[in-house]
Amino acid sequence: MPKKRSIATKLTGAGVAGVAAAMVLGTAPAHADGAEVQPQGELGSQGSTAQQDWLDDPIVVPNPQTSVSYQFHRGTAQVRFGTYNGTQYGWGRAIGASGSDWVLFEVDTDGDRSGDLASYAHIGERIYTYGYPTSSSGNRAFRACIVNQPGDSCSSGNNGTYWW
Repeated sequence: MPKKRSIATKLTGAGVAGVAAAMVLGTAPAHADGAEVQPQGELGSQGSTAQQDWLDDPIVVPNPQTSVSYQFHRGTAQVRFGTYNGTQYGWGRAIGASGSDWVLFEVDTDGDRSGDLASYAHIGERIYTYGYPTSSSGNRAFRACIVNQPGDSCSSGNNGTYWW
């Protein structure tokens, strides 16, 4: 049985290469659910302040809700949210997509509606990404997409949701 893998990364010019390197070179610590998780900061770093905020398994969130979804020929991308241990998180989920695709969850932290942080999950192993804390700040926003592979771009209204 394949092990589950999800990747969180900071999106920079080197971030995409870091995701690919983590997938090829990295081995990850096992979690209680048997999932292998490889958080990845900027290329060359193992860990960052932002990574400490990620919830690696949002399945533990009771009564999650869907804030926004986008259905297209490859499936439905959703941004989900809910509260766990007093913190509200958002995360990406894919429904009805091919097991060879990936779900991408982007986080905008500075209000420019461009992904600053991201989490990927291989749909054949896990249909949801890491979760990231929501914020009352208008600078923070989330979107989810279905992509062929990590490093592919997210496009609202094309392969994924609009920003929420």
